[in-house]
Amino acid sequence: MIMDTVLNPMFRQSAGTETSTNGGDLTTLRDRLIGLNVWPKAGDEFLALLPVSRWHAPPLTEEDNEWLIIVARDSLRNLDIGANYPAFFQKLITNPKLRQAFLAELDRQAISNGNGMSHLV
Repeated sequence: MIMDTVLNPMFRQSAGTETSTNGGDLTTLRDRLIGLNVWPKAGDEFLALLPVSRWHAPPLTEEDNEWLIIVARDSLRNLDIGANYPAFFQKLITNPKLRQAFLAELDRQAISNGNGMSHLV
């Protein structure tokens, strides 16, 4: 796993990049999924490819909202979402709106299930 902030573009903020909409919520997502022990083994490699890739965030659909609930639930159950939901995981990494909704759903489900928030924050 690449952790060096110089080598890993996920942790390196480029000029004009707003942390709250780009790297910041990616870092939050990564940290939360690591805390749940569900960050995919290849997750950091995927993040490292983002700046040089031509992947674009596809628009959100109603189906994404349905999958969002399922994937958040399974994340809280310690299931590897990269292995079980690879297409959703890719969209989650590339779409900031989906990422924000996913993080909010994780919080909502953790609270409603009584799992607490200490490991998610």
